[in-house]
Amino acid sequence: MALTAERIPGGLPSGRLVVPDERVAGPGVTEPVLWVSRDPVPEPEAGQRWGELLQQREETGLWPLLLGGTGSGGLRPWHTGELAPTPADAIDDVDLAERCVAEWEDMEEGLDEPMPYPAWPGMAPPAQQDGDPDERAVAVAASVEGIRALIPADDHGPYFGLVEARDSAITVCGWRPEVGAETVAAMVHSWEQRFGVRLCSLGGVSTVCLTVGWPRERWNTRAASPPSRSLSARICSSFPRTRISRRTRPVSSTPRPGCCGATEPLGHAR
Repeated sequence: MALTAERIPGGLPSGRLVVPDERVAGPGVTEPVLWVSRDPVPEPEAGQRWGELLQQREETGLWPLLLGGTGSGGLRPWHTGELAPTPADAIDDVDLAERCVAEWEDMEEGLDEPMPYPAWPGMAPPAQQDGDPDERAVAVAASVEGIRALIPADDHGPYFGLVEARDSAITVCGWRPEVGAETVAAMVHSWEQRFGVRLCSLGGVSTVCLTVGWPRERWNTRAASPPSRSLSARICSSFPRTRISRRTRPVSSTPRPGCCGATEPLGHAR
C-alpha cells in the first residue's frame, strides 16, 4: 500500500510527503517513503503523539519517528530527500554474529589496552519478558525526562515522521547511517526480540534512540549503570565501534566490547 496523504492520521502538525532524490536513491524510487512535519514539534507534544501513534501502528501500518537532522534547522536528510530506501527484508541478509567477530578483531589491533575478553563472547541471552514493551515505550515518551533523552537534536525539537512499516522502519524510510541501514536495522531487530526495544528516533547519520522494554536484571559490570525501564537507551555510533555522545542525557546505551555490537544495550551514565 502506497504512503499517501489520505493515510496520515488527523491531528498532526502540517507536513508533507517526501520522495527520495534520485541522485541518492537511484531512478527506480518514485513514490514517497516518508511523511515529515514542516517544522519541529515541541517536546511534550512530540512525546505524546509518538506514543499514541506507536499504539496505533497495527491499524495504520505506519511507524512514528522523531527525527533530527543536519544543516540549517536540521532539514537534512529528511526534507531534502537525501534518502535511499531498501526493502524491510534486507536485514535477513545481515549476519550480525559474523560482523561482530570481524569488528572485534579489527578493534583489537587499534587499542592501547587489552580487550575485556580474549575473543568476542557472543550474543547476550534474552532478558526476561516482563511487561508490555509498547506500554513502557509510551510511558518513556510521555515523561519530561524520557522525551528529552529520545530527541536526537540539541538545537531544536524533533521533526515528526511517519513511515509505512510495522517493522524495519530504518531501512524503509531511506535513512543512511555511516555503516549501512541494513546493519543497524538488523541490530535493532535483534534487540527488539531479546530486550523489547522500540525504535523512537533517528538523527543525522549516527544516532538511533530506543526505549528498552525488558532491561536485563544483571548487567555487565563494565557498564557504569543499567538503563532504567523508565528511561531510554541511546546508540550513537559507527556499528559496532561506538562513540558516546557528550550531550547531557540521563542514561544512554551503547554496544560495548564485552557484550559487543549487537549483543545487548548496556547502560552508560553521562
